[in-house]
Amino acid sequence: MLLTNKHTKQYAVFYAICFVVCSFWHFYLGRTLSSISPIFFLNRLDISLNILLLTNIQHYIIENKWLQICLDFVYFLLPILLAYSFIKNKNAHKFFAISTSLFSIVYLLLFSIFSIISIEVFIAWMFVPLVFYASNSKSFYFMMHILRLLFLLFFLSTAIWKISTGAFFNIEQMSAILQIQHPAYLAENPNTFYAKVLNFYIKNENISYLFYASATLLELSFLIGFFTKKYDKILIVFFCLFLTFDYFLMGINYTQWLPFMGCLYFSKYKLDES
Repeated sequence: MLLTNKHTKQYAVFYAICFVVCSFWHFYLGRTLSSISPIFFLNRLDISLNILLLTNIQHYIIENKWLQICLDFVYFLLPILLAYSFIKNKNAHKFFAISTSLFSIVYLLLFSIFSIISIEVFIAWMFVPLVFYASNSKSFYFMMHILRLLFLLFFLSTAIWKISTGAFFNIEQMSAILQIQHPAYLAENPNTFYAKVLNFYIKNENISYLFYASATLLELSFLIGFFTKKYDKILIVFFCLFLTFDYFLMGINYTQWLPFMGCLYFSKYKLDES
């Protein structure tokens, strides 16, 4: 089967749906600049972030409520305009692809220092828009596969890091991670079912390690994607398993990585070289 413009537009629709659903969820939880009304920020060792902070934009945001609202509005609007312009074959889609990616990087870098949410969970909104810079199915094919390789690398590098640091060989690793990840919840809600589940895995290191080892092997399995696209649908299932267990055990929500799944799903279509 050949990759056609119909497939590229389907990916754009999928991207837009993912963004709208995730955005509504974040808005409902109050995870926007205007909702959290930041009064301080937390810096970290990040070159791009520190270059951005040299502009003092973080102080302007803290002091100006309307600026917070405007930044939220633009952040939520750009992906919709991008998807619409791409689906309707508007010439502006290239402009919106670059604008959406760059603005998302700036917005999410800033949001991550005003909140406790890691920048890591937002990377799909930074990279996926660039796929829609493509002007035809051929360029889309190559850009999509570059994005696919990046996604595979994200997962594989995590597994390699766990193995290289020795964490994979530490039976107590998962138990310790759960204690570090959920201290506030365990202290405030010790009698809930979820707290009892967490305490069970914390106390039973061998059982909790099985989850850690399984997750590492699952991440390592993404290596196969560098050699063949035959198992991409299985990798989608693996990702969904990872997403589910990471959310319920670690409380980390990776649903915003779902747009990457389009790369794995549409990878089955071949390039029309005629």
